[in-house]
This record gives sequence, structure tokens and C-alpha cells, in this order.
Amino acid sequence: MNPRDSKASILLFLALVPFLLSAEIGKEQAPNIIFILADDLGYSDVGYINQKPKVQTPNIDELAKSGMIFTNAYTASPVCSPTRASIMTGKYPATLQLTCHIPGIGMQPYLDRMNKKKQLMEAEFVDRLPLEETTFAEVLKENGYKTAFMGKWHLAGEGSQKTTDGVVDAMFHPDRQGFDINIGGCAYGQPASYFSPYKNATIAHGAEKEYLTDRLGTEACNFIEKNRNKPFLLCLWTYTVHTPLRAPQEIIEKYNGNKYLAMIDKLDENVGKLLEKVNELGLKDNTLIILYSDNGGLFENPPLNNHKGSLYEGGIRVPLIMSYPGKILAGSTCDVPVTSPDFFPTILETAGILSKKYENLEGKNLWPLLFQKDGFEERAIFWHFPHHRNTEKAMGAAVRAGKWKLIWEYESDKLSLFNLEEDVGETKNLANINPQKLKGLHKKLKTWLIKTNAAMPQPNPNYKESKN
Repeated sequence: MNPRDSKASILLFLALVPFLLSAEIGKEQAPNIIFILADDLGYSDVGYINQKPKVQTPNIDELAKSGMIFTNAYTASPVCSPTRASIMTGKYPATLQLTCHIPGIGMQPYLDRMNKKKQLMEAEFVDRLPLEETTFAEVLKENGYKTAFMGKWHLAGEGSQKTTDGVVDAMFHPDRQGFDINIGGCAYGQPASYFSPYKNATIAHGAEKEYLTDRLGTEACNFIEKNRNKPFLLCLWTYTVHTPLRAPQEIIEKYNGNKYLAMIDKLDENVGKLLEKVNELGLKDNTLIILYSDNGGLFENPPLNNHKGSLYEGGIRVPLIMSYPGKILAGSTCDVPVTSPDFFPTILETAGILSKKYENLEGKNLWPLLFQKDGFEERAIFWHFPHHRNTEKAMGAAVRAGKWKLIWEYESDKLSLFNLEEDVGETKNLANINPQKLKGLHKKLKTWLIKTNAAMPQPNPNYKESKN
């Protein structure tokens, strides 16, 4: 080689070094993000909680060991659609005016059914995630991420049960909200079938008797394989364990006929499949994995009171794991209350994107907690659920501040006050014992409802007539 050419090559290399280093740093600052959202998975429906001996979730338990468990993780609503919208936007359901599950039977039939013989009519709510809202998927896509959504969306219009394919309005599907790929996401709140053919326009039919949870797990692994060399966002939001309770017969027999346990088993199996793929491709140390549920469990949730649809803890406290080897301490636990809007700023900060420039976010960046450092200021967490359910503590609002939680029931105007540190099962109403705390929290809740312009239930003009 000509010495002059050699010198030129060296100078060129030295000139490129800063760019190569910045590229490498940029690569480290753009981790992959996998968000696993189960449907109706209760607080005690995972093995590591040690409340239900028959529950078997070895893969989820391993994920828990690899990262941080949140013992006071809440959903923004006791039902699914509002929580999902809250996760995507970083805002409370009250602010979004999307406070109820989007009814598959249609809005008017739903309201006619729920308001019958009730003193208050349910508050009005929107039936889709508005396109003008910014989702964290849109932000990541704008910043170079490949994005994929797989599973249940349930933010795209009312009346899905009247369709043959789950499509009410495709304009509001995940691929219009920041996702490059959408497999399974439409207006369905539950699958038309857990076995192929799926009767879902956004997912092709598979082999005969193919199970939906397995299919989504395989599609998720394929996506990771194809995008291993670039930063990616994968939202695997399973339809499992929502009704109808269906699972392969051999798994049902494993649990002596218990279909719910069988569905949890299949969920766990596919979480394991995903984790194995991440490890196999050497992506583990550059991937944040979140596992969460969209509301409280469908059945009992010991030691919590009640279940899905209730503002008691059993309706809104759920499992949450966040794992990121080398960044989040393995085997760690966080007892600080967190909620659905917190994911938006946390995910952006994970990707090296300043969340502060996105106005009106109501969630908080969780990284101070994940790093186990100071900087996470204590705040109150709120709920607004102006909807009827066949359970206690629905049609109301709630606030948690520190160890205290207040529930305000709209129809009866009853207030309940609980000390969750001493009474996680919410068995002792302390409203009469601690009136000052009750008054303070009630005022805080009312102030928040006004601030968010929350849609409130109205008197039912047919109530007296139906009562007679």
C-alpha cells in the first residue's frame, strides 16, 4: 500500500471514530421493549404471589426473579378498554372520556341493559381511542423503532359482536396508532374463537385446532427474529385469560377440568417461549420486558377483596413485573403504588426520549423506582368508574394516597375509608373513625374530577317509574 494511501486511511478512520462511538452509544440507549399485557389476570393468578397453590406459572416466576416485582401496581380502571387507552396515552380514562369497556353488543343495548332500574344513568363515554391522541408507539416509531402489536386491542368501536370479523372501523386499529404490524387487534373485547378459524380479519387462519394464545406467541417470536438487529417495540396483549374459557383439552385435563388454570398455563407457556427467543438471540441484556394485566381477576383474588369491575383492590390491583438485566436489580421489589398512565413516560425514558416534551401526561416516569433511587415524589392515584356492575363498589370513584384509600359510591353517596397497610382486604371501613382523613381525601378526589372534566352519571328519568 502506498504510504500516502495508508496515512489517508488512518486519518479517515480517526475521523470516523466519534461517529462509530456515538452509534454504539446510541445502540445502547435504544433498547428493545416488550410489553406483555394479559387480559383479566388477577393479582394472585401468578405463582410468585403464593396465594393459589394450583396456579402454575414457572416462566412468569422466572421473569419475576430477573427483575422487579411491584406489589402495589394498579390499573387505571377495573375494566379493560379504559386501562388499555390509559397505557397507550399516559392519561387517565377520565381525561380521555373513555371510562368503560367498549360494548360488543352495541352502545345503546348496553346502556339500556345497565341503566334499567338504576337511580343514576351511566356517564357517557367514547367508543374508540381518538386518532388525535399520541400513543407511545407513535413516538417510538418516529424515533426509529420497528413496532408490532399482537393480540387484543378493544379500542376500535362498539358493536363488534354484530360483525363477522371483529372490524367495526379499521381507521382505529393499532396500525393507525403507531404500529407497523397488527396481528389480532380489532374491535373485539374477546375472541370470536380461541381456536382457528379465528373469525378475525386481522389474523389469518392457522392449522386446524391451532390455539390463539400459541399463535400469538409464535408470531411474537417471529417478529423478534426478523427485527433482532434494530430497536423494536413488541406489544403482546393476549386475549387470555378472558372469557369464553377455552384451552386445549390436554391442558384442561392436566388441571382436572379447570379451564381457567389451563388458560393461565398456556399464557405462561408462551411467555416462556418469548423469553427463550430473547435469550437465544442474545437480546436479553438490551431488552426491557414488562408483564402486566388490564384489570383485576375474573374470580377471587386473595388476599384482596372482590374482582374485575369493582373499585375494591381485587378489581384494580394486578401483577406487574419489569425486567431489564443490568439496569433493574434482579429479585427486587417495589411497594410504591404505580398505575397505567406511568408506562408512557417510563417507556419513552427507556428509549432515551424525553417524556417531558409531551404535554398533559398524567403518568410518572418509574425509572427512579427501578433504579431504587430518590426522585420519585409521592402522589395520589385516582379512579373514575361511573358505570354499573353486578358487584360491590362499582359506579363510583376512588383515590389512594399513601396507605389510605377512599371509595365514593355515586348512587348511594356512601364513602368508605381503608388503611391498606393494616387492612389490604378492605374489611374495616374507617370513615367514622377518621373523619378528617375522609374529608381531605374526598376533597382531593372531587378536585381531580373537576380538573379532568370527568363525565358524571346523571339522574335516570325512568327510575321512579321502574321502581313502581
